[in-house]
Amino acid sequence: MTTLNLTLDRASKISLSDQIRLGIIGAIENGILIPGARLPSWVDLATQLGVARGTVRTAYERLTDAQLVVSSRAGGTRVSSHKGVARHSAGPARSIETNQSSALYQHFLPGSAIFQNRVPASDCFPHILFARLRARAARDEVEALPSYPDPRGEHELRREIAAHLALSRGIECLPSQIFVSGGFTGALGVALRVIQPEGRKAWVENPGLLPSRMALELSRLETVPVPVDEEGLDVAYGERRAPDAGIALVTPGQQAPLGPDIVACPTRSTPRMGKEGRCLDY
Repeated sequence: MTTLNLTLDRASKISLSDQIRLGIIGAIENGILIPGARLPSWVDLATQLGVARGTVRTAYERLTDAQLVVSSRAGGTRVSSHKGVARHSAGPARSIETNQSSALYQHFLPGSAIFQNRVPASDCFPHILFARLRARAARDEVEALPSYPDPRGEHELRREIAAHLALSRGIECLPSQIFVSGGFTGALGVALRVIQPEGRKAWVENPGLLPSRMALELSRLETVPVPVDEEGLDVAYGERRAPDAGIALVTPGQQAPLGPDIVACPTRSTPRMGKEGRCLDY
């Protein structure tokens, strides 16, 4: 059994279990722990480090999930014979694929930064309430009869959305006409499949959200950057630059990265934009 010389910093913001996990990963990468090397049991290592047994057990479980170690009753916990998916930081997980030269996913790899677009303020998020609601939803799901969910989304949610649209936007629609997607990316994918605009041009906001532009390019559309100002998308510029564009992709709520001062909306082929960024065709 290999003896681990791990040093824990109890004043660090990194949890003790993550420090143990990262220490073992470092020992594996530096060749101190070779494939097949047996690690101390989580009980023995907890005694050695002066931490709770659950702390070491959590670290071992995460190493097992990353396929860096394997555990069995007969052989104990040993270093895996093949390379797993190591997590080198305690922050958001990053890809460690050997081929990272592709620019396709580079925009998604960095962790969340301060004041980053699309990332809510974690200090204001109601974590306790959200955890309680998730626990209740999990209990309801377990108690419900097993069946495939409605691919359009839960009926109760679509009914509430229809009521909200009627009250706030004056849009009358039935719950059956509403489809709930997994965020903006999922909705954009569904919309592009329905529209089928391959080979045509698309107006995109400049500046705008980079993943949106990339999604259109992956769908074989030619993107045409159109500047935005205090009134939203510059339609006149778009008509001069690409009058034959098939679609215009505009921000539905608040413009990224300029903020909520510019408000755009779904459009027809030639949208008419009014003051304060409001779309007259909406």
